[in-house]
Amino acid sequence: MQVGTLEKMPTTASLATSLLPSTIGLALEDVSIGTTEVVATLLATRPRAPCPLCGGLSGHIHSRYQRTLADLPWSQHRVRLVLTVRKFFCDVASCSRRIFTERLPGVVVPYARRTTRLTDILRLLAFALGGEAGARVVDRLGLSASPATLLRLIRRTTLPDAATPSALGVDDFAFRRGHRYGTILVDLDAHRVLDLLSDRKADQFADWLRARRDIAVVSRDRAQVYAEGARRGAPDAVQVADRFHLLKNLGEALERLLLHERAAVQAAAGHGAADTTSAPLKTYGGADRVPWQARAEAASMQRHAPKLIRYEEIRRLHAAGAAIAHIATAVGVTRRTVYRYLRLDGPPERKRPYRTRHLLTPFEPYLRQRWQEGCHIKSVLLRDVRVQGYRAGPRTVYRFLQQVEREETAPRAAAVARPSDVPSPRHVASLMLQRPERLADDDRTYLGRLCAQTPLIARAYTLATDFATLLRERRGQDLDSWLLQAKASDSKELAAYARGLETDYAAVKAGLQLAWSNGQTEGQVNRLKLLKRQMYGRANFDLLRLRVLHAS
Repeated sequence: MQVGTLEKMPTTASLATSLLPSTIGLALEDVSIGTTEVVATLLATRPRAPCPLCGGLSGHIHSRYQRTLADLPWSQHRVRLVLTVRKFFCDVASCSRRIFTERLPGVVVPYARRTTRLTDILRLLAFALGGEAGARVVDRLGLSASPATLLRLIRRTTLPDAATPSALGVDDFAFRRGHRYGTILVDLDAHRVLDLLSDRKADQFADWLRARRDIAVVSRDRAQVYAEGARRGAPDAVQVADRFHLLKNLGEALERLLLHERAAVQAAAGHGAADTTSAPLKTYGGADRVPWQARAEAASMQRHAPKLIRYEEIRRLHAAGAAIAHIATAVGVTRRTVYRYLRLDGPPERKRPYRTRHLLTPFEPYLRQRWQEGCHIKSVLLRDVRVQGYRAGPRTVYRFLQQVEREETAPRAAAVARPSDVPSPRHVASLMLQRPERLADDDRTYLGRLCAQTPLIARAYTLATDFATLLRERRGQDLDSWLLQAKASDSKELAAYARGLETDYAAVKAGLQLAWSNGQTEGQVNRLKLLKRQMYGRANFDLLRLRVLHAS
């Protein structure tokens, strides 16, 4: 439908002018509104134009031609601009360009088929959503751009150079976990990503640091690759070991200790010293009558069986004199796993399903009492516990009542601790590193029984608590004393952990004294993973780098 010209439709022309790009140097000649598209005809009106090569102004017109541009939509109507522009002669005798086309800055760049503001919107959607998802949103907005076009807009973007930070956080991220890794560099002052490196080798990290001499602090994890790169690239910078990784490594040392003290872990949970990792599970008549705990136990044993086979094969090959690398290749595990299995006194412990404190636990005595009193209407019992404060779903209540009903029809032996009640060494290690005042009463009682089993565990718990206190309170001045106590203890795992800290002593002490940490770097890694997965893990490094840096 033809709306009209400027003279006949001044109101429409004024509205169209306000919706179109900057019309400085342009005149609106006509607007045509169809069912799905708006076509605006524009004419360049500046009397003179500067030569893009020499900058000289010229009013000597050579010819005119039309450019068709896409612009932002009006509601669901696509907008097409038909722009009449001119070519000029360059009157500067010394200029090598004789004929040039007038430029329209702020409206469109040379050779483009979209207005500048439309390109900016498409680029914003490309950075936020990527190619495929961005193209779907673009289509719903009444625009037109393919996934490849959006990716080209990202790659053509030039990001400004970031200022050199005073404090730098460095960590690795996986392109493909276990195979290829990169490095992320974060400005800890500005809380933004500075750069991504295509590998996690010391050489590339050191080269990056050499180009930025003002970095005073480098916060990193315990990886020696980044320690070596920081020493070579920024020798005057203070290296800070991340406190989270210090505590994580201590937890791993405690877990190795508890793996050798499985009898004490079981005894503290109410078991005897006998190893029950390979105890057969009772078979019931029907799968529908098997409690969920027993089904989880059976699944755990099934998953654990291949580990026992690998353990026996590793032991057999090692006894035959095979090299560690050969054993790892033959069994299909890493060399680290081979070393860990060889250090064990027995087969690896099965990770049993561990039932933590449940939301229904405070209401279970009441439900048992009401059931024994003869109230077997489950909806009534659910309503009663909701009145008392239960906020979880009804399925948990119904499942517990089914268990009570089965126990009533087939009474079991006197209550003893089930294998599923034995916490894993990893879980116990995490309890030993928590703040004592934040432990639940049951966990605090369990740790007390565990420390009473053997002086070795009691001493390890004391050392772990002391180190966690040093870390949280930033008492780096007490590190030397703790290292002496740990190396003199009977625990070879904690002694090895202390010797490992001594190899990185300066960074560890700085981590226990300074406020810097790699916490926000880990957060940036999580955001990077989100972008990488949004791109289905198939994007090239240059595309991932641009998206991460643009979002910072």
